[in-house]
Amino acid sequence: MKKILFCIFVGLSTFFSAQDFLGLHNDNYAGALSALSNPANIADSRLKFDLYLVGGSTHFDNNYYYVDRNKLIDSKFEIDKSDLNIYTSDYSKAAYVANRLVMPSFMFNFGKKNAIALNTSIRNYASVAGISQDLANAAYYDFSDPTVFLKNIESEDVISNQMVWAEYGLTYARVLKDDNEHFFKAGASVKLLQGLEASYFSLENLNMQIDTTNIYSFLAADVSYGYSENLDLSVPDNPKYNHNPSYGVGFDIGGVYEWRPKYFDFKHDMDGEKDLWRRDQNKYKLKASVAINDIGGIKFNKGVYSNDFSPYLTVWNLDTFDINGIAQFDSLVDTKFPSTSTSNSFKMSLPTSINLQFDYYVGGPFYLNVTTNWANPLKNRNFHLNEYTNVSIAPRVEFPWFGMGIPLSYNSLATQHSKNLMMGLMLRLGPVIIGTNDLLNYFSKNIYGASAYVLFRVPIPYKLKSDKDRDRISDKKDKCADVAGVWEFKGCPDKDGDHVQDSEDLCPNVAGLKKFQGCPDRDGDQITDAKDMCPDTFGLAEFKGCPDSDGDKIIDRLDECPFDVGLAEFKGCPDKDADGTPDKKDPCPEVFGPRELKGCPDKDGDGIIDKDDACPQQSGPLENKGCPWPDTDNDGVLDKDDACPQVAGIIELKGCPASKPSDQDVPMKAAEKKIIEKAFATLEFASGKDLIKAKSLPALTDLAKLLVAHTEDWKLKLSGHTDNQGKAETNMLLSEKRTMAVKNYLLKKGVRDEQVLTEWHGSEIPIEDNATPKGRQKNRRVEMKILLKE
Repeated sequence: MKKILFCIFVGLSTFFSAQDFLGLHNDNYAGALSALSNPANIADSRLKFDLYLVGGSTHFDNNYYYVDRNKLIDSKFEIDKSDLNIYTSDYSKAAYVANRLVMPSFMFNFGKKNAIALNTSIRNYASVAGISQDLANAAYYDFSDPTVFLKNIESEDVISNQMVWAEYGLTYARVLKDDNEHFFKAGASVKLLQGLEASYFSLENLNMQIDTTNIYSFLAADVSYGYSENLDLSVPDNPKYNHNPSYGVGFDIGGVYEWRPKYFDFKHDMDGEKDLWRRDQNKYKLKASVAINDIGGIKFNKGVYSNDFSPYLTVWNLDTFDINGIAQFDSLVDTKFPSTSTSNSFKMSLPTSINLQFDYYVGGPFYLNVTTNWANPLKNRNFHLNEYTNVSIAPRVEFPWFGMGIPLSYNSLATQHSKNLMMGLMLRLGPVIIGTNDLLNYFSKNIYGASAYVLFRVPIPYKLKSDKDRDRISDKKDKCADVAGVWEFKGCPDKDGDHVQDSEDLCPNVAGLKKFQGCPDRDGDQITDAKDMCPDTFGLAEFKGCPDSDGDKIIDRLDECPFDVGLAEFKGCPDKDADGTPDKKDPCPEVFGPRELKGCPDKDGDGIIDKDDACPQQSGPLENKGCPWPDTDNDGVLDKDDACPQVAGIIELKGCPASKPSDQDVPMKAAEKKIIEKAFATLEFASGKDLIKAKSLPALTDLAKLLVAHTEDWKLKLSGHTDNQGKAETNMLLSEKRTMAVKNYLLKKGVRDEQVLTEWHGSEIPIEDNATPKGRQKNRRVEMKILLKE
């Protein structure tokens, strides 16, 4: 029993312990091995490809034995029990071991969101815990020191587990969310576990007293021990190993979140793709990750000398037994105590842990990492490999081919002896990585443990594609690498952006069409602008791209009448009446006329063209619209000079008869005179027209009744006048129309035609000054005079 206890404790304390690769797992260039702490790490990695050739980590720690550093160096690291010193404390004694041999492992990214890694390694974990101070001292002194005699030794749960196994882990990780500022990726590893060997020992509820060497006056405990059947322990001091591995399955699962507040600084365009991430750079300000690692275990068949028993003795003299090796010990147990074993196999669980990380980007190449590896969540128990919780704060500097981290860590086992805080070191030097969890340990006087790792690898980091001409086309794909170009032509230039590269573009500085080898045709007439005399107007090849809208063979640019078929002598304008005056200048385009009259005829030869001549068959003056002046009363005085054009008179009296009475000679009543005055005063027309306003009609109606009543003795003379605004011809016509409008209204009301005399003078006889609005209003009038019939 004493040999077994001593070997368990001392043997385990010579192994190695602690967390793998502390300081490396949070490096963004850790590559394939980053999957060991969180399988999601390999997605969106800074490494395109990574291959670890070989490497290893070795760690050990305990809280009971220590070695003087100088003695260790002097003995060339060969120590025995006499070199060990014990550390007394209130903690139960424990030792912890972890080794990993990294075999060829690799990872690579494919696509923009996916990554795969394969990690292979051989691992060894061993631990012992729960040994009380008294039990540890008794074992240290080989249970023969009189100081432990007659002393009651107790220990609740002494549990020791160890396993060596090969691990083949396939990891897949993928980016699940990428909305610029917020980024999330997840991953999982499936591991084939090849159990090479394992063993366990537990001593629960121990209560014993040693009277003298090898004589126990009392012993009570629950004991369980065993090992895998491929270990042959039948020959003491010469164990043999048979390669007959057992198999199991393990899992890791994890996720990573990144906060990227300045994500836009890490976007670029390259090789025809927009908004690409800079895969050679980290984008986060803060990264948080969580992973559960080493889920699973391996089932082994028990070796021959495995057993469970519960001894309860009052006196036991071991001198009567010759115990040499586990075979004889197992034989003694079989004869002395009944076995309580219920199974021929056992399952050793992996050292499950939860890994939490927060990585903060300080600036430049500097980062600060906080990692908690919460181990042993299932507590210390049989058939379970146990780790100790480790918390680290690690500032680091990070470049693609160089990295350095200084993890300051707290280990729940290390703090149970002389250390509260450990300072490690990680150096990444191209293809070589070296590190330790506790650098200062090597300068400490008392050494409780040690840790170190070294790795050799071939990393291929992402880098920004070379682009000498900065045209966002990588040099590898750029057919014109020395001059900026466009992706459409694999980096060759198209300065005018017309989708015809400059080397084939006849007009490289002006946007054009492919079918014209890059030359433009702005008007779309299939004639390039360089050859088009009218480049902005659709035209015909016949006229070098100029249009001829009317088809008269004269291009529009030179055609004064581009939409009418015309003659060259008139610059493309027509002459329908063929009188030598083009229609655009011919007031009478449908009738032949002399050129001197702009193409209009003048049949009576009075110099007034027929269309403006009121009497085209009779020669007359312009002031009478081409008509001869009439002499209505045939008294030899033309109407225009005749003050009494309707009554024959004498020249001396301007055509009036010597005995003609004036208006004042017409006898009328005051009421009749008032009707006449009102009709004149209220007469108004619509502006510029001969339409009598409605408000003037009642007074005209009264005038008509008055004239009907004097049919036998009265006549009414109407004289139309205008102001001088506008053309004289227009005014003359307007005065005529207004005069006739009044006459026609009176005729409709029963007045006889011969009773109403009319004349019009346009603007020739003003009664006020036309220079003022008021004067012009007075001049726009139709005068009324009552005459007596002869």
